[in-house]
Amino acid sequence: MLAGPPRLVSILTILLFLCLGWWYLRLVGTTPSTGLKIDTRPPPTPFSGNGLDFSIPLRFTEGHAKPPGSNYTVALVLPKTEKEDIEWMHREIPEIPLVVYEVDKPNAVNKVPKNKGREAMVYLTYIIDHYDDLPDTVLFMHAHRYAWHNNMVMGLDAVQMIKRLNHDRVARLGYMNVRCHHEPGCPDWIHMDRPGGDFDFFKKPEEIHWRRHVWEEIHPGAPIPPSISGICCAQFAVSRERIRNVPLERFQHYRKWLLMTAMDDQFSGRIFEYIWHYIFTGHEVYCPAMNTCYCDGYGICFGGRENFAKYFEKQDERNKLYEELHGYEQKQDKAKEEGKVYTPSEKEKARMVELTLQVGKMDKEMEITRNEAFERGKDPKMRLEETESWDSTHIWDYAPKDN
Repeated sequence: MLAGPPRLVSILTILLFLCLGWWYLRLVGTTPSTGLKIDTRPPPTPFSGNGLDFSIPLRFTEGHAKPPGSNYTVALVLPKTEKEDIEWMHREIPEIPLVVYEVDKPNAVNKVPKNKGREAMVYLTYIIDHYDDLPDTVLFMHAHRYAWHNNMVMGLDAVQMIKRLNHDRVARLGYMNVRCHHEPGCPDWIHMDRPGGDFDFFKKPEEIHWRRHVWEEIHPGAPIPPSISGICCAQFAVSRERIRNVPLERFQHYRKWLLMTAMDDQFSGRIFEYIWHYIFTGHEVYCPAMNTCYCDGYGICFGGRENFAKYFEKQDERNKLYEELHGYEQKQDKAKEEGKVYTPSEKEKARMVELTLQVGKMDKEMEITRNEAFERGKDPKMRLEETESWDSTHIWDYAPKDN
């Protein structure tokens, strides 16, 4: 049978294929030099179902910062004992609203069900009590101002960390540990599948308490991870949206576990120290780049990972020299305690002078580098260069160029 004139259906089919082809070319038709423009992030999926079914993973998506110049509402949640002095907070950061839990004071304004589980009990209680009335950013921190686990470049000073914290970063990421340095806790830390002889009782005294049954009690039905790794030490910031992404029932379940467990108080609190990042990100291992944490998180930009590493290598070298110098001073102090006089040899005197000069020189060099990092952090473009991005549009700009 001879074919007749083109039919309408055939013409529509051809047009449909042409449109699909045009759309496909628009989608993938970029060259490697400009980078792919496909956004592969899954769309936001609200949690539905049983909040205590840990076999269903929560779907967290990147948040959004407010427009430039906007203010963020903040609450600083603070666990403390009666003997701990927080006058420094009232004096140095009066603009930050405090929510203080005095865990050992019967008539405290903010109470916990039981003084158990260290700061974890306070953090969970605050979230449960204020789940429907949260500020933009919730800061969970300790009562002491200076601590070894605060950030080194800011002089281990909690005031500087609180004042310089970038709330845009907290809004975008949802969760941010306020400590930038990886050790202890990253990148490979807690294991539940190791024989007892492999435990490090000095660096990781909590690891022996992290057994399979503990994970299953806290996260019933969730896959057991090969490793739990996250930056220490239970000081972090979380956005309101990220907290609300986690069903309230889970926080109530966590607190119930703390109340019921027979584990020693200090270790039950430590258990949570290594899962806060898991609770708020869904990742068993969460170790953000240290230079990015400093730059985007606090506006202290060293100009990339390599420069950041060089600075701390120099600091380590400086500290070794200082320890050697301090050893001579300790000999003098010990001799004085024993009623003796320590007289260093000519060789020791020469070494002490050399060490003093070397340490002084390195201190000046490091001060210059720090000042440059603070200045660089004032430039939005420089901060953007050290900020995580899931957008691959310009990723090929950083690839090695052919000569």
